[in-house]
Amino acid sequence: MARAQCRRWICRLGVLSALLAGFGSGCVLVPRSRLDEYQRLAETLRSENARLKDRILALQGQNRDYADRAVDDLRRSAAQDQAIERLEQSVQAYQEDRDRLHEAYQRLTASLGMRPSPTAAVREPTRRRGPRIEPQSSPEEDRPKEVTGVDDEENRPEPPHASDDRTDP
Repeated sequence: MARAQCRRWICRLGVLSALLAGFGSGCVLVPRSRLDEYQRLAETLRSENARLKDRILALQGQNRDYADRAVDDLRRSAAQDQAIERLEQSVQAYQEDRDRLHEAYQRLTASLGMRPSPTAAVREPTRRRGPRIEPQSSPEEDRPKEVTGVDDEENRPEPPHASDDRTDP
Protein backbone atom coordinates (compact mmCIF):
# COMPACT_ATOMS: atom_id res chain seq x y z
CA MET A 1 0.00 0.00 0.00
CA ALA A 2 2.71 2.34 0.67
CA ARG A 3 4.08 1.66 -2.72
CA ALA A 4 0.72 2.34 -4.32
CA GLN A 5 0.39 5.62 -2.55
CA CYS A 6 3.88 6.52 -3.51
CA ARG A 7 3.12 5.81 -7.12
CA ARG A 8 0.03 7.98 -7.00
CA TRP A 9 2.05 10.84 -5.58
CA ILE A 10 4.71 10.39 -8.19
CA CYS A 11 2.07 10.28 -10.90
CA ARG A 12 0.42 13.41 -9.57
CA LEU A 13 3.78 15.12 -9.30
CA GLY A 14 4.57 14.21 -12.89
CA VAL A 15 1.28 15.60 -14.16
CA LEU A 16 1.83 18.72 -12.16
CA SER A 17 5.35 19.19 -13.52
CA ALA A 18 4.08 18.65 -17.06
CA LEU A 19 1.44 21.30 -16.58
CA LEU A 20 3.99 23.72 -15.18
CA ALA A 21 6.29 23.05 -18.10
CA GLY A 22 3.43 23.70 -20.52
CA PHE A 23 2.48 26.98 -18.90
CA GLY A 24 6.09 28.06 -18.64
CA SER A 25 6.77 27.40 -22.28
CA GLY A 26 3.57 29.31 -23.24
CA CYS A 27 4.98 32.57 -21.83
CA VAL A 28 8.18 31.99 -23.70
CA LEU A 29 6.30 31.73 -26.98
CA VAL A 30 5.00 35.38 -26.78
CA PRO A 31 7.62 37.90 -27.91
CA ARG A 32 8.80 40.46 -25.35
CA SER A 33 7.85 43.43 -27.60
CA ARG A 34 4.28 42.24 -27.68
CA LEU A 35 4.15 42.06 -23.88
CA ASP A 36 5.52 45.63 -23.68
CA GLU A 37 2.91 46.80 -26.17
CA TYR A 38 0.13 45.21 -24.10
CA GLN A 39 1.44 46.83 -20.95
CA ARG A 40 1.52 50.26 -22.66
CA LEU A 41 -2.00 49.68 -23.96
CA ALA A 42 -3.20 48.72 -20.46
CA GLU A 43 -1.61 51.88 -19.01
CA THR A 44 -3.19 54.01 -21.76
CA LEU A 45 -6.59 52.46 -21.07
CA ARG A 46 -6.22 53.11 -17.33
CA SER A 47 -5.36 56.78 -17.93
CA GLU A 48 -8.22 57.13 -20.45
CA ASN A 49 -10.57 55.53 -17.92
CA ALA A 50 -9.44 58.00 -15.22
CA ARG A 51 -9.85 60.94 -17.64
CA LEU A 52 -13.37 59.78 -18.53
CA LYS A 53 -14.31 59.42 -14.85
CA ASP A 54 -13.14 63.02 -14.27
CA ARG A 55 -15.17 64.15 -17.27
CA ILE A 56 -18.22 62.32 -15.92
CA LEU A 57 -17.87 64.12 -12.60
CA ALA A 58 -17.53 67.48 -14.36
CA LEU A 59 -20.59 66.80 -16.52
CA GLN A 60 -22.62 65.69 -13.51
CA GLY A 61 -21.74 68.96 -11.76
CA GLN A 62 -22.68 70.92 -14.87
CA ASN A 63 -25.94 68.98 -15.09
CA ARG A 64 -26.76 69.88 -11.48
CA ASP A 65 -25.99 73.54 -12.23
CA TYR A 66 -28.29 73.47 -15.27
CA ALA A 67 -31.04 71.84 -13.23
CA ASP A 68 -30.71 74.52 -10.53
CA ARG A 69 -30.74 77.24 -13.16
CA ALA A 70 -33.84 75.73 -14.77
CA VAL A 71 -35.63 75.78 -11.42
CA ASP A 72 -34.58 79.41 -10.86
CA ASP A 73 -35.69 80.35 -14.37
CA LEU A 74 -39.03 78.66 -13.78
CA ARG A 75 -39.53 80.65 -10.56
CA ARG A 76 -38.56 83.90 -12.31
CA SER A 77 -40.89 83.11 -15.19
CA ALA A 78 -43.76 82.45 -12.81
CA ALA A 79 -43.06 85.73 -10.99
CA GLN A 80 -42.97 87.60 -14.31
CA ASP A 81 -46.24 85.99 -15.37
CA GLN A 82 -47.85 87.16 -12.14
CA ALA A 83 -46.45 90.68 -12.61
CA ILE A 84 -47.74 90.78 -16.19
CA GLU A 85 -51.14 89.62 -15.03
CA ARG A 86 -51.24 92.34 -12.34
CA LEU A 87 -50.20 94.98 -14.89
CA GLU A 88 -52.85 93.80 -17.34
CA GLN A 89 -55.48 94.07 -14.60
CA SER A 90 -54.20 97.54 -13.72
CA VAL A 91 -54.37 98.68 -17.34
CA GLN A 92 -57.85 97.21 -17.66
CA ALA A 93 -58.97 99.04 -14.51
CA TYR A 94 -57.44 102.27 -15.84
CA GLN A 95 -59.26 101.88 -19.15
CA GLU A 96 -62.55 101.19 -17.39
CA ASP A 97 -62.00 104.25 -15.17
CA ARG A 98 -61.18 106.35 -18.23
CA ASP A 99 -64.33 105.17 -20.00
CA ARG A 100 -66.42 105.86 -16.90
CA LEU A 101 -64.99 109.38 -16.60
CA HIS A 102 -65.56 110.00 -20.31
CA GLU A 103 -69.21 108.98 -20.00
CA ALA A 104 -69.60 111.20 -16.93
CA TYR A 105 -68.05 114.10 -18.85
CA GLN A 106 -70.42 113.57 -21.74
CA ARG A 107 -73.42 113.46 -19.39
CA LEU A 108 -72.21 116.65 -17.68
CA THR A 109 -71.73 118.55 -20.94
CA ALA A 110 -75.12 117.32 -22.18
CA SER A 111 -76.79 118.49 -18.97
CA LEU A 112 -75.10 121.90 -19.29
CA GLY A 113 -76.21 122.18 -22.88
CA MET A 114 -72.67 122.31 -24.22
CA ARG A 115 -71.30 120.36 -27.10
CA PRO A 116 -68.59 117.94 -25.82
CA SER A 117 -65.16 118.65 -27.21
CA PRO A 118 -62.62 115.81 -27.10
CA THR A 119 -59.72 118.27 -26.95
CA ALA A 120 -61.24 120.74 -24.48
CA ALA A 121 -59.21 119.34 -21.61
CA VAL A 122 -56.02 119.60 -23.62
CA ARG A 123 -56.44 123.23 -24.76
CA GLU A 124 -55.38 126.21 -22.71
CA PRO A 125 -58.05 127.65 -20.48
CA THR A 126 -60.20 130.11 -22.40
CA ARG A 127 -59.49 133.79 -21.87
CA ARG A 128 -62.09 135.92 -20.26
CA ARG A 129 -63.86 138.37 -22.45
CA GLY A 130 -63.65 141.96 -21.40
CA PRO A 131 -60.96 144.25 -20.06
CA ARG A 132 -58.38 143.09 -17.65
CA ILE A 133 -57.00 145.50 -15.09
CA GLU A 134 -53.25 145.34 -14.58
CA PRO A 135 -51.86 146.16 -11.13
CA GLN A 136 -49.93 149.39 -10.75
CA SER A 137 -46.19 149.26 -10.45
CA SER A 138 -46.19 151.41 -7.29
CA PRO A 139 -49.13 152.43 -5.11
CA GLU A 140 -47.74 155.94 -4.61
CA GLU A 141 -48.27 156.91 -8.19
CA ASP A 142 -51.49 158.73 -8.84
CA ARG A 143 -51.86 157.60 -12.37
CA PRO A 144 -54.98 155.69 -13.33
CA LYS A 145 -54.86 151.98 -13.91
CA GLU A 146 -54.37 150.85 -17.46
CA VAL A 147 -57.10 148.86 -18.98
CA THR A 148 -55.89 146.07 -21.22
CA GLY A 149 -57.32 142.84 -22.43
CA VAL A 150 -58.53 140.77 -25.27
CA ASP A 151 -61.33 143.14 -26.24
CA ASP A 152 -59.04 146.20 -26.46
CA GLU A 153 -58.64 145.84 -30.19
CA GLU A 154 -62.36 145.45 -30.62
CA ASN A 155 -63.13 148.58 -28.53
CA ARG A 156 -60.74 150.91 -30.37
CA PRO A 157 -62.39 153.55 -32.45
CA GLU A 158 -61.91 153.12 -36.14
CA PRO A 159 -59.56 155.62 -37.74
CA PRO A 160 -61.32 158.29 -39.70
CA HIS A 161 -61.66 157.55 -43.37
CA ALA A 162 -60.70 160.01 -46.03
CA SER A 163 -64.35 160.40 -46.93
CA ASP A 164 -65.13 161.60 -43.36
CA ASP A 165 -62.81 164.61 -43.67
CA ARG A 166 -64.80 166.11 -46.45
CA THR A 167 -67.78 168.17 -45.63
CA ASP A 168 -70.86 167.86 -47.72
CA PRO A 169 -72.44 171.08 -48.98
